[in-house]
Parts: sequence; C-alpha cells; structure tokens
Amino acid sequence: MDAVLNRRAVLSLALVGLAAGAVGCSADGGPGADGAPAAGPEAEPGAMPVTIEHQHGATTISSPPQRVAAVGLGDADVLLALGVVPVLVPVWSGSTDDGVGEWARPLLDGAAPVALQDATTRFDLEPIVAAQPDLILAVNNAIDADRYAQLSRIAPTVLHAAGQIDWSLPWREVTTRIGAAVGLPDRAAAEVGGIDDLFARTRAENPGFGERTAALVRVLDGGTLRVFSPDSGRGQLLTELGFRPAPAVADRFGDTFYLDIAAENLPTLDADLLVVDNYDNAREQLDAMPTFQAMPAVRASRLIGLDPVLSDAVSMPNPLTIPYLVEDLLARISQVPLQG
Repeated sequence: MDAVLNRRAVLSLALVGLAAGAVGCSADGGPGADGAPAAGPEAEPGAMPVTIEHQHGATTISSPPQRVAAVGLGDADVLLALGVVPVLVPVWSGSTDDGVGEWARPLLDGAAPVALQDATTRFDLEPIVAAQPDLILAVNNAIDADRYAQLSRIAPTVLHAAGQIDWSLPWREVTTRIGAAVGLPDRAAAEVGGIDDLFARTRAENPGFGERTAALVRVLDGGTLRVFSPDSGRGQLLTELGFRPAPAVADRFGDTFYLDIAAENLPTLDADLLVVDNYDNAREQLDAMPTFQAMPAVRASRLIGLDPVLSDAVSMPNPLTIPYLVEDLLARISQVPLQG
C-alpha cells in the first residue's frame, strides 16, 4: 500500500511541476503548443466567483476561465453551445477520431483542440497538463476520488453532482452546471430553454406521437436487444418527443436504465416504432435473425436504424446533439407508416 501511495505522490508532484512549467511558458494565456486558442466570451455580471458542489466535494472558480479542458463525454458540446472553444476534448470510439462530432464541428471556427485519446477514466493525464487548462470539466465521466485529486492538482475541476449515476446524467443539469463553471449561467439556461421549446413545438406539431409507443434498442452479442428506459440518456429523446414506452417493458425498468431481452423473446417487444442504435454494425446479424424479423415494428416497416454518427449523438444528449437528432428523426419518422 505504501508503495502505491508513493508512486501516486511522485506522479502528482511531477504533474504539478509540469503544469507549472507549461504555464510559465505561456503566461499570457495564449495558445499552447497545440495551437488551440484561449477561447470564450466574457463572464456574465456577478457570475464569478462561483463554488460548485460535486460528488467529491466542491470547486471554487475565482475568475472566468480562458483555457477549458473538457474531459467528460459531451462536455465539449455544451461548451461550444455556450460559445466556449475547449483546448482539449475526449475521444470516443465511434464516428470520429478527434473527439468532435459532426454536429459540433462548425462551432470550432478553425480551432484544433488537443484530442485526449480516451473518453473513459483510463485517459492519460499528460495531455491534460500539456493543454495548460485553467479549468477542467469532467462532468460526464466516472471520476473516482484518486483521479479527482490528480485532476484538481492540474486545475480546478468540476464533476457531476453527488448521487447521480455515472454516464447517465440529466442533460439539463449538466448544461447549467457547465454554464455556471464558465461564468455563463444565463446563457446556459437559455440553451436549456431553447431545447425545451424545440421539444414542446415538436410534440405540438406531431400530436400523434403521444398515442404511439417507441423503443430505442442496441444489439448485444447473441442477438440480445438492450432496451433503454425512458429516463436513460438514449431513451429520453423518444420520451421528450412524446412517445410512450412499449407495453412489454414499460413497468419493468424500475431504477435501471435498460433491460436486456433475449433473442427468442424479441417478438414480445411490440412497440409502434423501433429505433436501433448502431444499426449499420448489426444489420447483417439482424437480417439473419427470425425472431428479430418477427417483431411487430420490423414486420410493419416501422424500424429506424441509426448510423454511427447518429448513434454517437444519441448517446450524449446535449444542446448540440438534440437538435441534430430531432431534425433527422423527424425526417425519418415521416417516412414510417406509424398510422398503420
């Protein structure tokens, strides 16, 4: 145990020294070696200083940050929605190799944030140090106390609230939390309000959605379908559009965010609309599965398959991905015989 603690202490001291050296090389707060700009609008009046409580304590941010490193999945999207260009973004396995989704790329305005080569807790600390952040956002990530201590030695670090479940966070709260951290609480509230208006408008324009059921599923090994609950990150999109959960699973989620249905039981999932996450990767397998082909929504051609880009977007709901998804889904749903 002592050896482990000593190694952690040595690593922490080394990181602090590296951070100090990096800041010393760029004392004006300008771009680091990666060329990513110090970015962000001025903080709103009275927004700083701010103290944000989170799962491992509280973080005080004394002045508007100029170099924000986004370590949580989708945290960079929220920053970009607020007009803040991060100096570092996490990379996930999917449709992009630089940590910036298609929905967010236009807002970079030519910037090239450092790509942190792992969006999970296995990320390396060195790229974060090299990015010279004055604020680290690790809200949508699973940060334990040891990793938090390491990050907070580099720069003030903000995590998700205590009691929330890693990777399944309410996007509204994430948006307002990040907005507060960068001194833009009113703008964050406006972003949330804009998305709420989008959902309300969509439901009003499509009242039939409220009379229909829908399920968002992901294919697992062996043909098992993982059905996401209406409260999960992926599943909440359909709920916000007005759809109700499929009767076969509506009362079975409890406190969980998904249910797994074995291949032989798939025909019991009688949703009016079936949305399949990462459909491109599973299509050959699903085409060869009689029980999948026997599902009511499949037989009635009420299936929407998400490509890799849309699958990535639906996994991280935020003010950038939601409008991107809604536009695409509405176009696809208009081609589905929901009224049949």
